[in-house]
Amino acid sequence: MKSISTLFTAFLILSAIYLLSFTPSTNYSAAEALKTVKKEFDQGLIELETAIARYDEAARQFHEDSNQVAHLQAAHLHTRQSFKSIEYLLEYNDREAVKKYLNGPPLLSLEPKVPEVRIIEPVGLQVLDELVFGEQPYEERAAILDLCRQLKKDYQTIKAYQSGIQLQHRYIFEAIRYELIRIFALGLTGFDTPASGQAIAEAQLAMAGLQSAYQAYHPLVKNQDKTLADKVDNLFQAALTYLETHPDFDGFDRLFFLKEYVNPLYAGVLQAQLSIAIEGPDEVDLLSQAVNYSADNIFAENFLDDEFFANLGEKKNLKKRVELGRLLFFDPILSHNNQGACATCHDPKKAFSDGADKSPALHGGGKIDRNAPGLINSVFAERYFYDLREPQLERQIKHVVLSGQEFNTDFLKIIEKLEQSETYRHLFAEAYPEFPQYQLSRWSISDAIACYISDLQAFSSPVDRYIRGEADTLSEAAMRGFNLFMGKAACGTCHFAPTFAGLVPPHYQESESEVLGVPRYKSHSPAEIDADPGRINSGRPQDEAAFLRHSFKTTTTRNVALTAPYMHNGVYDHLEEVIDFYNKGGGIGLGLDVPYQTLPDTPLELQEQEIQDLIVFMQMLSDTTGTTAVPKKLPLFEHQPEWNKRVLGGSY
Repeated sequence: MKSISTLFTAFLILSAIYLLSFTPSTNYSAAEALKTVKKEFDQGLIELETAIARYDEAARQFHEDSNQVAHLQAAHLHTRQSFKSIEYLLEYNDREAVKKYLNGPPLLSLEPKVPEVRIIEPVGLQVLDELVFGEQPYEERAAILDLCRQLKKDYQTIKAYQSGIQLQHRYIFEAIRYELIRIFALGLTGFDTPASGQAIAEAQLAMAGLQSAYQAYHPLVKNQDKTLADKVDNLFQAALTYLETHPDFDGFDRLFFLKEYVNPLYAGVLQAQLSIAIEGPDEVDLLSQAVNYSADNIFAENFLDDEFFANLGEKKNLKKRVELGRLLFFDPILSHNNQGACATCHDPKKAFSDGADKSPALHGGGKIDRNAPGLINSVFAERYFYDLREPQLERQIKHVVLSGQEFNTDFLKIIEKLEQSETYRHLFAEAYPEFPQYQLSRWSISDAIACYISDLQAFSSPVDRYIRGEADTLSEAAMRGFNLFMGKAACGTCHFAPTFAGLVPPHYQESESEVLGVPRYKSHSPAEIDADPGRINSGRPQDEAAFLRHSFKTTTTRNVALTAPYMHNGVYDHLEEVIDFYNKGGGIGLGLDVPYQTLPDTPLELQEQEIQDLIVFMQMLSDTTGTTAVPKKLPLFEHQPEWNKRVLGGSY
């Protein structure tokens, strides 16, 4: 069995021979560059087809002895190597097919955009990775054989489609930049290799594929800016050298690699693209994307585009709408008893959480069902609430207004109230002058609050500033914690960088939920799972699948130092308790019966110092800059003097 390092060395040698033999003529054109990339990609498609065929053959010949296991594992690794070498374009051209048939996570999922429950069984390389490198691969022989047959069949369709795509210059550069995100946020975390442990080695192959694609355009960039062309070329080579010489997963310095190679390459490739006048997606696509393509750093403040998530568009008077939304957010006039405001459960001093395990209900009637999450950066999500029941940010407030435990009212009553304030009438007219018939309406109320929530953005924590080079230092503990978070502790496989939430890289258009097996009580023997059914009870027919019972949205770890207690039920008061829960393997590790737990149930074996380093890192993710301003006073109601006694932010 050839080691992956040997295979990778061979790959680099062949790449070097090709590059040395490639001496472009003085009139070398962009068309020739594109032709070169297309030729390499088509060859890669053929090589992947061959690797899959050999994998299928190895599965059919698989018998119960160590040599056969080694042969099967070698076939698996070779297939993944072939895949990784062209992953950047495979994913760019048809990421849905890659996820569904070729390399999706080994978890049950739902068919999107259909009104009924349609469960998709996981297939592809990640599923095989867990079986082939599991403790007893021979016991999974039948499943492995079926999956290999399916992979071979599905790939024929994928290859036929991918071969027929007419590549464009911008596709190459966009695919390279998205793959850089994927390498860092998914590959190096181990997300992609759940059992084989080949994260670093596969990152080498993916990076080498990017270098090869860039090399086709290198002469064109060099004609425009030799310094830039050589800089990008040298960065690719240095990144590959670092990956090759630092193969240890637990010891890999992901923070250094991000700062020294990934982010400089992310910026450099964009500069190279612009230097040879290749258009970007914002120049050819009228629709906004989740990733702001002009951002030059994965941790840039403008890396994600809030217009995509909040559907803000080119709104006029946005600043006035934000200010109106802020006022409404802090005004208990929206509630039935004029005592509860949005800010009652979302306090800016606590990163817009409230410090309670579960928030107080209306009229002092106990507590609502779940913990109040922080709202900073909450706009960056595909769906909202712990059970992901709401796809539109502006419709979040509807759930609060109609809830008997929260505002316990309706929009008609709220509108009747607000119309009795001259100040509110004036503010709505200023914020929505182009919609006179809807100036004070259900839509404008919801829109104003959504504009305010979408404005609650903060990406300048000490960690962010250090990564961007705006701060020279970060504590050694925080740096160790970052590397643990993104590596051994596996936090980054669910809390994806840079939001550190369940927003999935590299396109950041899907919000994940997870079944963790959260207990009802933190110290109770025997342990008892929390009764909250989670996503299966979201009210969406599509979510009524058994594997979504006890599934909850993966919220951000940004500002966690300010948002205790933790989990959907607020069961844990301290970060040490949360990490201990994960360290033991979640609910299953506590002895609970959690049939569809998505969190690995094997202990992480984190030591006390590592736990403390993780906590220091997460504390350094705190940032509320520019989000905590509170209205100085609430509008008056000229003919309702009792209403003017209401308390800013609510009175309970």
